[in-house]
Amino acid sequence: MDNKELELKIGVIGKQGVGKSTITMRFIDERFIEDYDPILIDEYRKKKDFNDKKIILSILDTASSEETIYNIRSWAKYCDSFVLVYSIDDKNTFNEILTYDQIIQNVKSKNYPKVLIGNKNDLFTKRVVKTKEGKELAKHLNCKYIETSAKNGENIKQLFYESALVLLENEDYLKRKEKEKEKEKKKGGCLLM
Repeated sequence: MDNKELELKIGVIGKQGVGKSTITMRFIDERFIEDYDPILIDEYRKKKDFNDKKIILSILDTASSEETIYNIRSWAKYCDSFVLVYSIDDKNTFNEILTYDQIIQNVKSKNYPKVLIGNKNDLFTKRVVKTKEGKELAKHLNCKYIETSAKNGENIKQLFYESALVLLENEDYLKRKEKEKEKEKKKGGCLLM
């Protein structure tokens, strides 16, 4: 990684079936995958230019079934920001957002960087979670709210842009990342064979 590149680690979290993997794949490969077989955790990387900075978005796509929800604690500590996803056609997925938020707060801090996503807005005729409810929850969580459709690509780039922007506008975060980079450089090292 060259000195001018900054790696941002983004965790995508939500109940199974909300479209975490399809959102991620739509952003990475610019395609929609109808049937996706999720694994426990998958990581994708994409280089982008944001506000004159070269960054690598490292996206952790998680399979959040009931059995793996407690694994969130183990991988969340490695993420810089989070995308909290629910499906606009499933009220239960919306109601679970506060549970995920609390778990992440226990690992990170109360005001960790995040974006709230109401996915599947192409299913507007089946909508059970109103846009107003999503906006109110985002206000409660102190974060941006975006409605997306992985199927037609609506607002997918914007959600990752917002996830990066919340970090790039945080001076404390940028200073900490710079210190980490310097520490890695000093480690250097050699390999004996």
